Amino acid sequence: MKGRRLSLPPGRRIVADMAQLSIGSPILLGRINVREVRDARMRVMPRVAWPALFMKAYAIAAHEVTELRRIYVKLPWPHIYELPSSVAALVVEREIAQGGLLLARFRNPADTPLATLDAGVRTAKYGDIRANRAFVEALRLARLPMPLRRVLLWTGLNIGRQVPRLFGTFAISVLGGQGATILDTIAVWPGFLSYGPIAPDGTVEIVISVDHRVIDGGPAARAIRLIGDALNGPLLAELSGLIRSRLGEEGGDC
Repeated sequence: MKGRRLSLPPGRRIVADMAQLSIGSPILLGRINVREVRDARMRVMPRVAWPALFMKAYAIAAHEVTELRRIYVKLPWPHIYELPSSVAALVVEREIAQGGLLLARFRNPADTPLATLDAGVRTAKYGDIRANRAFVEALRLARLPMPLRRVLLWTGLNIGRQVPRLFGTFAISVLGGQGATILDTIAVWPGFLSYGPIAPDGTVEIVISVDHRVIDGGPAARAIRLIGDALNGPLLAELSGLIRSRLGEEGGDC
């Protein structure tokens, strides 16, 4: 059967390069209950995006599980580099030529207000690609010859100070809104977070893959519990504060 040859568009080149550089990562699956968070979220308009909630919960967990803020790098020699705070990389699907994935980075999400994170998520998903510096840099890189691209990516992944700036300390990618759960990844990050659809009873499956060179299964399993604690603790309280603020505004308009 005769087909046709298609050139690899810029967005797909980025994915292919990341897959080439990915590491084998243990994958942990856990389940938490976010019923109260879901119900509170329904009362906030505009509703806070689930990725904003989960990335902040992960970053809060990383405050306690320091291994989640550690990166294995090879330059100038193999060692572990520990960051003082997390940088989240949200995997965003955008229409670039024939489609592609881009990384929207969020510095220190643990200490960033949910409303600010939510606005950033929406801008990454729907805003002008040309106005996002990270997106523009990624697409510029994608247009370079493959050998040069991969050398630059490998170098960026192996200099401790550059990893959070270029890639983040952890990534979050989600298909839960489409009824699916990501069970395997092409992760190049120390941690990779995903979650499935929110069940009617409020339970949700959380998937974490980790770089075994810096973190073992025990701390990673603990991180899943801490993510649930963060969602049902400080983040639920923050959502409740947004609800009270909204009700106060409505009362002031009367």
